[in-house]
Amino acid sequence: MAGFISDNSNLTVPTAFEDGYEKAKKLNPGLAETYIEHITVGDPIADSLMEELADLTQQQEHRFIMAGMQGNEEVLAQAPKSLRDFFEEMKQPPAWLEPEKFEAGRRSFHEHSDLFIPAFFLVTVQNAASLIAKSFHATGRVVSDFGLRRIRQNTRHFVEIMLPGALVDQGDGWRLSVRIRLVHARLRKLIRESEDWNAASWGEPISAAHQGLASANFSATMLENARKLGARMNKKTRNSFMQIWRYASYLVGTPEALLFEGDEAKTREFLKIAGICEPPPSKESAMIANALVRALPEIAGKIHPADQEKMLKHVFRVSRAVLGNELADKLALPKCNTAGFLQTLRLLRQMYGLSHKAAPDFANKWRGQNFVFLLEASMLDDIKYQLPDHVRVEQSIEY
Repeated sequence: MAGFISDNSNLTVPTAFEDGYEKAKKLNPGLAETYIEHITVGDPIADSLMEELADLTQQQEHRFIMAGMQGNEEVLAQAPKSLRDFFEEMKQPPAWLEPEKFEAGRRSFHEHSDLFIPAFFLVTVQNAASLIAKSFHATGRVVSDFGLRRIRQNTRHFVEIMLPGALVDQGDGWRLSVRIRLVHARLRKLIRESEDWNAASWGEPISAAHQGLASANFSATMLENARKLGARMNKKTRNSFMQIWRYASYLVGTPEALLFEGDEAKTREFLKIAGICEPPPSKESAMIANALVRALPEIAGKIHPADQEKMLKHVFRVSRAVLGNELADKLALPKCNTAGFLQTLRLLRQMYGLSHKAAPDFANKWRGQNFVFLLEASMLDDIKYQLPDHVRVEQSIEY
């Protein structure tokens, strides 16, 4: 196929990944090959489903998907067999699922909600550093006026999967995860069919590899970001958090081969090799990263320009301190002095821990205020189950 190179194992390597793959396979050839294999793969089950739904009207498609999400078997019985089979498969938990292992991770999230809020947003920025940025830039989902809704949806998903029971028995966390899988499949089809996508260079839009990379960041990297900001979590808690994201990632369509059984050390090694395979952050990466950060004051309800500017300066400083100067420069984040900044933040967090022991009512109020902020940041009138019908979000139905 024109534009591709193949090595001795007949592995198809999109040209944007040539240099990185050559470097990565010297360190871990098996993992590097696994990553590149998944760059040219989407989500075969969901992608096939999108093709089979093409004959339905938007109203029919929405009605049947709603029925599948809500467990309305009477309506779902009228849907195409492929959609019925999809929901039946999604309702069957994997053999490894042990929901009782989620509890410690959830407790830690609520205990450290003031730290997981910035850790979550920073992971979203870090995801933009990969070539997945080209997929989302192609849709305008983040850098347009529609970006706020996308950010709120992502935050809503994070909140929901951290609530008790939300990922099991088709709870809200389960529904939002499955929704993401279907939206990604439709976007993948629309992007692939557009004239602007260069598959020979970039591989598959919203590829399985990038799903795996995002899943690894939302689990292992988020834990690391929260630690840098002052969260203290033991091994049991970290393992629990990893298992929550393992199942959520499974539901959104991440291949099990890229979930590494929820093992944090293996996930970190994957992130290292995947990062080497990736090309340097693109101009789209920088645009999306800055758009994400600049959206935060509005999400936080900051109205006055002075308050917005103050929050932006703080967020950019936190971002550079956590991400490091090298990545922050590649993402064109504003330069600022971060010397000793993380140590100060961790000291403040220790003082909060002491206040929790000395004045638990005050500490609970502080924690509650941060969780309320997270809920408000994710607030939407409703979650829609329509799928996009145009590659550009401004020309698509609201979803």
